[in-house]
Amino acid sequence: AGVISMAISKRLLLILIIVAICCCCTVISRTVPEGRIYGGQNAREGQFPYQVMVTRSRNGYLTVCGGAIISRNYVLTAAHCIDRDSAATEYLVRAGTVKFNAGGVGRQVAEVKIHPQYQSFDYDVALLRLSRPLDFNDKIKSIPLAKKDVPVNTPTIVSGWGGISSGGLANTLQYNTLYTLSHKVCVQRLNTIANSMRCLGKSAGNGICGGDSGGPAVAKGTLIGISSFIVNGCASSLPNGFSDVVYTRDWIRKNSDAP
Repeated sequence: AGVISMAISKRLLLILIIVAICCCCTVISRTVPEGRIYGGQNAREGQFPYQVMVTRSRNGYLTVCGGAIISRNYVLTAAHCIDRDSAATEYLVRAGTVKFNAGGVGRQVAEVKIHPQYQSFDYDVALLRLSRPLDFNDKIKSIPLAKKDVPVNTPTIVSGWGGISSGGLANTLQYNTLYTLSHKVCVQRLNTIANSMRCLGKSAGNGICGGDSGGPAVAKGTLIGISSFIVNGCASSLPNGFSDVVYTRDWIRKNSDAP
């Protein structure tokens, strides 16, 4: 009976967390965004060559997420950015620019692979196979998948065109520095967190926001996370949630040509 009670308690805690969570995928009308992400800085051209924008256009609205180039043929993003009822060809990946509405090169998505265990931000990763390989240059490059966890308090760069404090999305790619936390601390701060998730610490007024989902979290030159969720709003001091690339690395490599 004690085991059953503990299982139910953990499930209730997870439900409470999910209720408090806001996913970071954004649907906007076709207007020009402006301003800055929460606590972010403008990125320079070529500063984050692995960053891409993932969009789906329908009925005059644009669904916006981020993604990370992991090979010439594949982009890694968040599973919750993908509408299972949409065809893969509805998604467009744009690489090689820091501007929201200009520059870079586009690739239509040929195939979408969602982690088979994805549910409610657990295993929140998806692979996008591109219709044509990307041509790598100074502004378009892949990012290596992390092979092992980095130490606690390691500076981690997150980037995206996500929500800004004044409303809308950023016109120029924004980036910010968060810090790795242990899984134990993540559980303490967020009450519960699945093994496939990791969290990154931040101060109030900083971090990811709507539109940043699927974007990269990079530490020591490797991809350690994919932006997944926020708790209690973009300006909260609570940690941001990410899919753990190390934990899902075997699936990613098995289903792509990432090294």
